[in-house]
Amino acid sequence: MRDRPTPEELLKGARTVLDRDIAPTLDGERRFAAILISRAMAVAARAMASGNAPLQAEADRLLTILGRKNHAPSGQALHEEVLALNRELVARIRGGHCDAGAERRQVFEHLCQVTRDKLAESNPRYFEQGKSPKTKETPT
Repeated sequence: MRDRPTPEELLKGARTVLDRDIAPTLDGERRFAAILISRAMAVAARAMASGNAPLQAEADRLLTILGRKNHAPSGQALHEEVLALNRELVARIRGGHCDAGAERRQVFEHLCQVTRDKLAESNPRYFEQGKSPKTKETPT
């Protein structure tokens, strides 16, 4: 078991020092670089907090869309499986198998959810601004 501070707390503390004490003392490109580092640290912290849940959910949706019954593995194998499932979905899309009907709707909703999950980690303020990828209607 890890002691405190947790990895998430370490990132938060380092980011606070960077934002409060270091970045304001810098000019130009170095200040910009410090801001980018701070934002990358925030994305990493959010990814750590969510763990593999978004990736597992993506794998489950892909398995459903592709008509598979098996469950996705965990850890690094999960990442590799999601890549393979996405390649298979791309091939189905390119082959015209997702152009109409329920499969088209499933793919559209899946892609919207992937976008929401990515935004939740990379730019959560997007949702605070009242924006959200729409899923009510599929494009024609």
